[in-house]
Amino acid sequence: RQSSLSTALYASIGRGYGYGGQGYGKSASGTSHRNMWYGTNRGVLNEYFRNDDGTFAYDQVYDYNKTSDNGSYMAMSKSKNSHNWYGLLSTYTTKFKEKFDFYGGIDIRYYKGVHTNELVDLYGGEYFLDESRANVRPENNAAAADPLFKNKKLQVGDVVYRDYDGHVMQEGVFAQVEYNTDKLSAFVSGSLSNTGYWRYDRFYYDKDHAKSDTKNYLGGTVKGGVNYNIDEHHNVFANIGYISRAPYFSGGAFLQSTTSNATNPDALNEKVFSFELGYGFRSSFLAANVNLYHTDWKDKSMVKYNSITDEDTGVEIDRATINMSGVNARHQGIELDFTAKPFHWLDITGMFSLGNWRWVSNPKGYFYNSQGQPLKDLKTGELASGPQSDDHAWSQLKLKDVKVGGSAQTTAAIGATFKPSKALRIGLDYLFYGRNYADWDINANSLDKDKAIDFYSPWRIPSAGIWDLNSSYRFKIGGVTAILSGNVNNLFNQEYITDASVDASKDTASDWRKAYGVFYGFGRTYNVRLKITF
Repeated sequence: RQSSLSTALYASIGRGYGYGGQGYGKSASGTSHRNMWYGTNRGVLNEYFRNDDGTFAYDQVYDYNKTSDNGSYMAMSKSKNSHNWYGLLSTYTTKFKEKFDFYGGIDIRYYKGVHTNELVDLYGGEYFLDESRANVRPENNAAAADPLFKNKKLQVGDVVYRDYDGHVMQEGVFAQVEYNTDKLSAFVSGSLSNTGYWRYDRFYYDKDHAKSDTKNYLGGTVKGGVNYNIDEHHNVFANIGYISRAPYFSGGAFLQSTTSNATNPDALNEKVFSFELGYGFRSSFLAANVNLYHTDWKDKSMVKYNSITDEDTGVEIDRATINMSGVNARHQGIELDFTAKPFHWLDITGMFSLGNWRWVSNPKGYFYNSQGQPLKDLKTGELASGPQSDDHAWSQLKLKDVKVGGSAQTTAAIGATFKPSKALRIGLDYLFYGRNYADWDINANSLDKDKAIDFYSPWRIPSAGIWDLNSSYRFKIGGVTAILSGNVNNLFNQEYITDASVDASKDTASDWRKAYGVFYGFGRTYNVRLKITF
């Protein structure tokens, strides 16, 4: 018996930041000053404070702030994000009875993320009033009981909007057994883990209330597979698996993870059940595989937000959150890949994938306020008598049979590698993307209380095909081996779209003119590399 134990301790420490525009109040036209920082809003170009060439006109912001009697209308903050991540992974491996291999171990990890926004520029204003302070409740933070708290005149260096830590603690065990003979190979594996989440908030809560409850979620996996070699040319295989994964920290365990310790009472583990059946062929000329797959995704996390505004002033007084339960999708399809060697100087590779991915449920969700309390009225913030009670406001999405977006459901590739000599290789590949549907989105403010919302199949993004070129040359330099290689991706500089979003609650969802958040693929890019082995 051959056994071994390996243990690794690891750490990841990261520090970073970006910039986030802040705003106080609204313009005369009713547009939020904070929204004036954004480049676009659901496909509509923001033309506030722009130069003729489309760049941001910061000098105009300075001039605009001078017209204010309440400090800066618009200011800039630094969004600071850092993390400390520590873990331990220990794996025991052994072999017994010649045909069996076993490995198992423990996986423990802890993650802490620190997130805060700090004012860095008032753009000519004397101070800044942070509207987020109006959402701080005296019962959570005693300082908010002071009438001056809400309208504190902030300066550069002061914290706005958020200041919290997110904590994740995960403990798990795993194991796998493999069986191998000339004809038959098989494996069974499993894992079990607990994921714990909690927050510590220094903005919306005082020290006595800063730490949230800890939410624990038990998850795990069970997988198995078998391969049978019929003869030296033919084999068949099958795999099956089930995954139960803890909901995410944001949009899962917490209703509003950036601003509230309120936990999500409806959070569920995301479940995945999948199986595949396949056939393989091997010869001196051709190697190919074909397989059929079926995957059910259940209880995918989906959280939306809705503003609760004062009808007289139009000022946001709270935010409502809806957690959709039972968001299920089904992915089915067939896949083929092959490698052919018709000549010693030529290799040909290819693949084809045809999928049918649809949503298969009509999820329903309930509304909660920023404190995690069930809502009855989305306009006034009136509370319901209890979670999921008869008067608890809800909404439903008629998603069933709507196409899943975000990834091409038909893909294909063909490539050839030419080897004119032992030292030189030249490759050319063609990749095709088709039946790629836009991601559906929905404005939470358009969700009707106690009603089901019709959904429409999203825009089908135009198909595209691109060519890639690669080459390498092996040679000797100073007695050592060197390889000079390079790639030209998207050789013909094809313009194509990779991703987009549409409001699927409108019957214009399939109209390309209503799409937004459109991302184009990269144009022609190239790189050159030199590798020296010594």
